[in-house]
Amino acid sequence: MRVLWTHNSNPAILNAGCFMYTMLSGLRDLGIDVHLEYLGNMRSPFNLLRARRRIRELAKSFDLVHAQYGSACALVTSAVSDRPTVVTIRGNDWNTHDSSISFAYFHTRLARMMTWLALPSFTGIIPVSWRIQRSMIPYAPKAQFLVLPSAIDLGRWKPLDRSFTRNRTCTWSKQEKKVLYVSLRPSDPIKQYGLCQEVMSLVNQQQENVTFSVASNIPHAEMHKFVASFDAVLCTSESEGWPNSIKEALACNIPFVSTDVSDLAEIAAQEPSCRVCAADANELARNLCEVLRLPRPDNLRRFVEPMDVKISSEKLVSFYKSLLRM
Repeated sequence: MRVLWTHNSNPAILNAGCFMYTMLSGLRDLGIDVHLEYLGNMRSPFNLLRARRRIRELAKSFDLVHAQYGSACALVTSAVSDRPTVVTIRGNDWNTHDSSISFAYFHTRLARMMTWLALPSFTGIIPVSWRIQRSMIPYAPKAQFLVLPSAIDLGRWKPLDRSFTRNRTCTWSKQEKKVLYVSLRPSDPIKQYGLCQEVMSLVNQQQENVTFSVASNIPHAEMHKFVASFDAVLCTSESEGWPNSIKEALACNIPFVSTDVSDLAEIAAQEPSCRVCAADANELARNLCEVLRLPRPDNLRRFVEPMDVKISSEKLVSFYKSLLRM
């Protein structure tokens, strides 16, 4: 099987598309011939039209075409009409930013509009969460759906000795509690870093020896050891597809405190050390303090075991085959 993946993850940006590459490795291990095609700058109608022509021609050499993102990536890939096409919807290509009138407010609406325009052209749709799927079904009633969060390599992401100390970080004392806020772009208003700062301040007033770190500008190849040394992860996002920071933390048996995004409420309903709260600093701080006082859990990996790259790759190949038989 020859598959063309179209994407807009700029290879010059640190960590861009890292989860796409995890799944790519899994597919190639299964013998699938995958070709990646970076679409480049698509911020002008001319570039969009040129990319559509290029992908339409390139697709002729492949059995199936898979857009790795919605928005302009989906709109370009929807030009292919003579073979099965798939699109993965990851979050900001469908969710909208509503809490402020800013660039993100308009950008997320434009992205959703392009996704919406492209959806009817796709044979298969892969939302990364059940929440996204439920909101999408009315817009693509004829498409085949597969809910498939971005894959994680559980062979790499696992609990480590807490004495691990990464270069460029300080050494943590055993009494100190460490909370991680993970964002590639803390300035992104969707991540609500201002809310995170409010939570930090309140937690430090209520509990001693709690230190917060922002995990940005760390190569993804080093991130698994860095994450594994923390006691909890805080997510204050307005919306998410399936937050990779939470997935990675769970793989390391690290609990989360989060706003109500993605499918995290289903996990919190089963696990006392994981909490989903309203986007309120006081409530988030109170729950985070409670979680930090609990015994460290040792069985959180069970929630992400179905997302392991080997299992996810097999599910994706099976989905491809089902579309090719249609």
